[in-house]
Amino acid sequence: MKGNSFVYYLDQYNVLSPNHSKIYDEYTIDSNNGNSYSFTIETKIEKTLINLFETNPQSIILTGNAGDGKTRLCRIVHDYFNKGNLENWPEDGIVEFPFSNGKIRIVKDLSELKEDIIENELAHLQQIITSGNEEKVYYLVAANEGKLTKFLSQYEHLNKLQQQVTSRFKSHENNSDQFSIFNLLDVTSSVYVEKVLSEWNKPGNWEACQGCPKQERCIIHMNHQRTSQNHIQDKIVEQYKLLDYLDTHITMREMLIHISYMLTGGYTCDDVLNANYKEIENQTKKPYYQNFYGHELDENAFSEMKALKIFKALDPGVYSHSSIDDFIINGDINGDEESEKAHNELIGDSLDLQLGYFKKKLTLYRDYDVDKDHSIVNEWIPKLRRKYFYETVSEDSVNGNQLLPFEYVDEYVRLFDNSKAQALMKRDLINGLNRIFSGRLTEMNNKHLFATNKNLMIYEQFRSKDVDIEEEEERTDLDRLSSSFKISVKDEVSLNMNLAVFEYLMRASGGGTHNVLQQEAEILIDTFKNELIRISEPEEYELNILRYDNKTGLFIDDEISLL
Repeated sequence: MKGNSFVYYLDQYNVLSPNHSKIYDEYTIDSNNGNSYSFTIETKIEKTLINLFETNPQSIILTGNAGDGKTRLCRIVHDYFNKGNLENWPEDGIVEFPFSNGKIRIVKDLSELKEDIIENELAHLQQIITSGNEEKVYYLVAANEGKLTKFLSQYEHLNKLQQQVTSRFKSHENNSDQFSIFNLLDVTSSVYVEKVLSEWNKPGNWEACQGCPKQERCIIHMNHQRTSQNHIQDKIVEQYKLLDYLDTHITMREMLIHISYMLTGGYTCDDVLNANYKEIENQTKKPYYQNFYGHELDENAFSEMKALKIFKALDPGVYSHSSIDDFIINGDINGDEESEKAHNELIGDSLDLQLGYFKKKLTLYRDYDVDKDHSIVNEWIPKLRRKYFYETVSEDSVNGNQLLPFEYVDEYVRLFDNSKAQALMKRDLINGLNRIFSGRLTEMNNKHLFATNKNLMIYEQFRSKDVDIEEEEERTDLDRLSSSFKISVKDEVSLNMNLAVFEYLMRASGGGTHNVLQQEAEILIDTFKNELIRISEPEEYELNILRYDNKTGLFIDDEISLL
């Protein structure tokens, strides 16, 4: 029987497949049965590039990691102004063509060129942007940031260009009408996930599955059906947003590989159609919520699937929550009608639960085999926590986010576009900072931020109104959503606050334990503390300290007169 050509298209992204291709700039690949499939993801940056060349022509450098789409953007610009597709890049990777405002010179990958050619091209770029550009030649260069800055530092006659490049890497706001740099690492990874999920799950891509005799036992088709549901798509996007909140960038290529694997589990139609009983059992172990975190995956695949390495640290199956675990084990026998209904909806006879085998196994576990069957605890419970996290939607259910390693992710999300929430949260953040700076349990609800350290001397007390929470601004020139904040004091000293830092401060404020990402947070907070002490102005005849208060069991601020 003939399989679904779209499934074979997805297999091209499987890093372990013999059909795996490393050509992603088109996202268009012929499938192995003669059909083809293509799709494009519209991005703000491609519109920005075309608009700049049309209305305010200038030279542009694109930087980012391999897989961020630099080559694809170069191709889009070429095709737009030439009214036709570029079939193949020339051997040297350089294309120049006329357009209404002059000429565009595209260098699709600076690192692929010989050193003397790189030197000539960059010298030409420098001359253009520093001399008024009478030639009306405008560069579009794709380059790796590290290689570009290293190369410029080696040639003294390229100092002017190096200075301009350095200032633009410090801030995109230093872009000018003559020269701009767009760093694709600034794109928030979650922006495109929903678009890919929606596009790949379009009913038309799965029409070939209708009438297939193995459809009910096809894990690929089940994954498609589940990830087509809005609430599950929302959860997948939320997981990618966690990466944004942690300042972690996933390239377009890595995202496509990851989502493809999530849908297929590395299988094709041939695998499903020709599977024997044991192979079907193995395929049931590849539902989307297992694939998302790389379970049952060959370790060799992780080298090209950076997303999986990061998502493993966010895996909701690893973290126990008593209410959720109890629901999984006993939700259908606890006497609550709503709970029993929710349990039956979650745990039924679907393919990922081996067509009802787990329900029978669970009954045996409860009635007879509590001490003998360790697979329930070691294998099934973590798997079902993940299933619960993605598929439970009842308002009466325990919030699945409590399975995440971040206790305060919901509070963090509420801060965005919410000045009231930011104002209310400021006191907790100040309290967390005071406790971390001093290494002591300081009193709660203090309205002052203490510039102190573990010697307990207070160099200065900053009032609450001197402390501001500033939200990162969204960008209109590329797809970057607001994902972090900055705590600033008197507009002189600031602490960049992503989710890891926020979690660290909130746990400290509540007197709890620090999270697994504390090392990164500690370095930033320690630098912030030292900067606060640097700008402090201690009283000349008064010593402010933190002292232990026997009544409260907390450290409180006190004054010692030096007169």
